[in-house]
Amino acid sequence: MVIDYTTTKFQDELSGYDLVLDMMGGEILAESFKVLKRGGALISIKGQDTDGLAEKYGVRFEWFFMSPDGKMLAELGSLISDGVVKPVIDSIFPMDQAPTAYDRLATGRAVGKIVIAVK
Repeated sequence: MVIDYTTTKFQDELSGYDLVLDMMGGEILAESFKVLKRGGALISIKGQDTDGLAEKYGVRFEWFFMSPDGKMLAELGSLISDGVVKPVIDSIFPMDQAPTAYDRLATGRAVGKIVIAVK
């Protein structure tokens, strides 16, 4: 199923899901609880359930947060250098256009990472 988020609210079209992976946070996180069936789970990397919605909807909520780890980052760097992992870059902005880069991020429409080049 494809949902055009510019004309349709996903929470009006979807229901009864076992799992939602939230990568947006904010209002998207709050609305995502509505598409889960009772006993389902929502896992977010962007926000926390500060409003107690998991209890309200009878679902489980987990917040996933990564901590920096030099050894792991070095290994990831090697995988990128070797072409095993290929990062997806949405756009690259010079440092003096950082506000424009942030505006791009705020749209929620970036496909991949937004990079600020520091030279």
